[in-house]
Amino acid sequence: MTIDGQKGQVLLVVLLITVVSLTVGLSVASRNIISLRTSQEEVSSQKALVAAEAGIEQLLKAPTPIPQGTALSGQPNTTYGATVNQVLGTAVLVNGDNVVPKDEGGDIWLVVHDASNDPDFSSPWSGNLTIYWGDTSGSCNNAALEIIVVYDPSPYKFKRYAYDPCSSRKSNNNFLSSVVSGSFTVSGKAFSYSTSTISVSSGLLIRVVPLYTSAAIGAIASIALPSQGSIIDATGESSGTTRKINVFKGYPQLPVQYLYGLFSPLPL
Repeated sequence: MTIDGQKGQVLLVVLLITVVSLTVGLSVASRNIISLRTSQEEVSSQKALVAAEAGIEQLLKAPTPIPQGTALSGQPNTTYGATVNQVLGTAVLVNGDNVVPKDEGGDIWLVVHDASNDPDFSSPWSGNLTIYWGDTSGSCNNAALEIIVVYDPSPYKFKRYAYDPCSSRKSNNNFLSSVVSGSFTVSGKAFSYSTSTISVSSGLLIRVVPLYTSAAIGAIASIALPSQGSIIDATGESSGTTRKINVFKGYPQLPVQYLYGLFSPLPL
């Protein structure tokens, strides 16, 4: 082999080594850059979440909107904002669109609340109301509902209703009220079952209790309902990363002694 040929082989080997070294170096550098970027994004995401939580906490204390872009104290390049909106009108989602736990119940308020969040029973509500719940998973996979209507504050009176979409359970629980099946929408949320129309006169409160399983619940009224609470939306932003949180702030439930009828036997 000639000296020129040997030089050519050496040059080729050097080039191959250089290419491999560059490839490995670039791969390591790329991995490090991705790891660094991921770490930075995680830090930014955590800061944005903290900022959004700060907005929620402030509005829980005092419902004064916070302009978006407000700087978060002690956190550079981190801003937040928050708004509060009352849940009211003719169509509402009980418990702020959160699932109502079984056997506990959620409230549909028929009276306004004062600045201290105390109900004002001096102005009762009258009208018609339909309650919606359930999904397409099957009638016996959905909750039954026990509904207690509290009305007429002098003295308090109760009406009780019981609905069950599952025919095989009805023979045991005597929930004989007629359930309507279909495709219903309340404030953008889909439901598969509804009650018949419930007429309310001088109403103060409706407590809806899911039985057998928890359930999302909606209601549509013939006349606008008073505030059921408020939805707080907060957005935090840090170094281009945005996090959003929304929380439902409802009114305190009445002590159970006000609903003693809840524990009396259901009428057959």
